Order: sequence, then structure tokens, then C-alpha cells
Amino acid sequence: MRLPIRDDHIAQGTTALLLIVLAFLTYSGTVSVWVSLGVVLACLAATWKMFVPVRIDLGPRGIIQNSFLGSRKTPWREIARFEPHEQGVILYLTQDDSPLAGFASIDLACRSMKPEVEAIVRYYMESRRMRTGSSIVKMADDLSNSKSGSAAS
Repeated sequence: MRLPIRDDHIAQGTTALLLIVLAFLTYSGTVSVWVSLGVVLACLAATWKMFVPVRIDLGPRGIIQNSFLGSRKTPWREIARFEPHEQGVILYLTQDDSPLAGFASIDLACRSMKPEVEAIVRYYMESRRMRTGSSIVKMADDLSNSKSGSAAS
């Protein structure tokens, strides 16, 4: 399954507008372009994930995140747990319940496809619990081979 992960354009637009207002207020308060530019760049560094387009591939081999910054692959065996939320699913890479556990997580926030994303994550997490990770890949390969074999007949 491939999905764009940024579907909240209202939040992106609001954040961009707030950054412009912050730049104006900082400049009017300090009358220094460099200070206001530094504040805006610090805010952009903190919110960069809102603006970088990311594509997520969910498959038997794991989660692959693609953006212009590069690609990151996370096998299912590295996902410790998941939690559904109102906008999607959060995949935690650790069993830690501390507030900092969210920094080591993958947030699959896609409101329009939340039920599908949750079902896919639940399926792969249950498959991982019942089998080893390589069995999930073997099962997916067997499934694709049986589909291609039946299509050729």
C-alpha cells in the first residue's frame, strides 16, 4: 500500500501563516533581519516534517518512507507496538511508555484511509507475532506467485 502521509493542508497553511506572522513580530520587536530570520529558521527546523512530502509503502518487508531527503526502511520486527488515534496509527519502535517514546515512532496520519491503514498494520503485527519476519515475506511471495500462476493459466 502506498499513501501520501500529508493530507492536512489546513494545518500546513496555518503553520506557514503563523511563521510569517512570527517573522514580522520578531522583526518589529528587534528591528534586526538576522534575529527574525534565525527565529523563523529555528521554527522551520522544528516543524520540517509538516512540509516535507513523504510517501509510505506498507508491505510484507516493512515500512519504507520515501522523501527527497532519502529513503528509510523499517522492518516489521523493529515495530514494538502500535496505537490507533483519530487521524491514523502511530508505530512505536520501543516498548517504552515514556513521553519521549513518540520521538522514536512513525506516525501514519492519513484521515481519509485510517481504517485501511489500521487494518494493514494490525495484519502485519499479528502475522509477526505468529511467525518470524521472513515467514511474512515468504507468505507474500507465495501469494504473488500463486496470483501470477493463476493469471497465466
